[in-house]
Amino acid sequence: MTEVRDARPADATRLAQIQAVSWQAAYRGLLSEVFLNGLTATTRLDWWNSRLARVPPRWAILVVENDEDVSGFVTIGHCDDDDRRVPEAGELYAMYVEPDHWDGGFGRCLLLGAEDRFRASGYENASLWVLRDNQRARRFYEIGGWRTDGAQKRMVIGSDAVTAVRYVRDLRAST
Repeated sequence: MTEVRDARPADATRLAQIQAVSWQAAYRGLLSEVFLNGLTATTRLDWWNSRLARVPPRWAILVVENDEDVSGFVTIGHCDDDDRRVPEAGELYAMYVEPDHWDGGFGRCLLLGAEDRFRASGYENASLWVLRDNQRARRFYEIGGWRTDGAQKRMVIGSDAVTAVRYVRDLRAST
C-alpha cells in the first residue's frame, strides 16, 4: 500500500540515497559529470540527519512509502522569494523519487500530499523552482496543474551556472 507520511529521523539514510541517485539521473547532461559522480549518500547523510533531528517550524518533509520502502520525498514550507514573501504563499523546495520508481505514480502521490499539507497549513498558493532545461520535471509539474509565472533566476550548482524557472499553483482552485 502506498502512503505519504512525515519523514522520521530513521529515514535519513534512505533519503540521502534517494537524493544522490535522483540527482545523478535527473541532472545528467544538465550539470557536470564530476559534480554528479561525487554525489553519494554519504555526502548527504549529515545534512539529512540534521534536518530530520529538528525540522524547522515552517518546513515539512514528507516521504512516499510503498510496502514499507521509502521511494521518494518532498520538502515544503513558506516561500522566501522577495516577490512572494506573504503569509499565504508556500514553496515546494525539493521533490525527488528514486529513478527505479519513476513513472510509478510515487511523484504524483508526493505532489498531492504536498498540496494537501499546504492547504492544511493555510497556504492559498505555492511555488517551486525547476531547472529550465529539465524538461522531464517541467512536464511532470505541468501535468499536475502548475504553471510558469515568467520568473527566472540564475543559480550555481557545483561549478555550473544554470537557469531555473518558477512554477506556481493556486491551491484554492484544486481539491
